[in-house]
Amino acid sequence: MPFDIHALDKLEDYTTEKEDALYEYQNTLVELFAKSPEAKKLHPSETFGYWAEQIIYFGDRYIGTTIPHMSRYDMDELLNSIFPKKIALASSDEALDAIPEMIAFWTYLKREYKLKNANAILRDLKKIKPEDYVNIINDSSRFGMTKSILTQGMDAGFDMTNEEEMGKFFHQYNEDILKENPDIFKNLPTIPDENMKERERLIKEREEKRERKAKKKQRKRH
Repeated sequence: MPFDIHALDKLEDYTTEKEDALYEYQNTLVELFAKSPEAKKLHPSETFGYWAEQIIYFGDRYIGTTIPHMSRYDMDELLNSIFPKKIALASSDEALDAIPEMIAFWTYLKREYKLKNANAILRDLKKIKPEDYVNIINDSSRFGMTKSILTQGMDAGFDMTNEEEMGKFFHQYNEDILKENPDIFKNLPTIPDENMKERERLIKEREEKRERKAKKKQRKRH
């Protein structure tokens, strides 16, 4: 059965059905993209497909739009606001693949699914140099709180994909703040060890990313 590029448009937001469908939509579309002529022109990369996944996921979850309805302004918001705020990279150089992959992805979508919105998005993407986007997504002034914390942990040498390592960093983070200013709780939020909700969300997000990366390594691109 041909892939339905409009599949997510038919589902109600904030439901388990939509959440499951989004994950399946991501995996299937990226697998199809991986077999395309556009993907085969890219340099081989262990993280191939990551940026296509982020466009799908963050477009739906944070902007409320799907691939067939995404505008150039939606894409601009993803590139310049949401990705720099939310996506924490293990190495800044990982962002070098972002623009080439996004261009290949939207070129594939234009050819395979005849998406009219791809034209304007591609025009904008082709104006961005890959090395310039590395600076944009790693600009600390654009980071959200979660990304700032993850980045601090990675810079300090902690494996922020590991629950135990993450817990150690959070403990150290709070201890350092308290040493600098015992009255810090009156002015700035710390990360209470007993508040596990954010920790669990971060752990789940990083674990899912690791699982997706492992699956990508098994794909045959050529």
